[in-house]
Amino acid sequence: MRKIRDVLRLSAEGLSTRQIAASLAIGRTTLRGYLDRADELGLSWPLPPDLSDTDLERKIYPRKARDVSNRATQPDWAHK
Repeated sequence: MRKIRDVLRLSAEGLSTRQIAASLAIGRTTLRGYLDRADELGLSWPLPPDLSDTDLERKIYPRKARDVSNRATQPDWAHK
């Protein structure tokens, strides 16, 4: 599970990336990616109360058209 909301909160509280990574048990590179993407999107703590974790993740990691094309094709289960 991604911990984007917690990363933004702890960063706003002034914790270092080392402290945040240790407290959330995530890599500093991953953490830095969250912070960089949030900064590019203008997202900061506090987040809007109506922004769910799912919506936040979709903002940080938008789905691209190429992601869909990389999926394996499902077999025709009705065909015998």
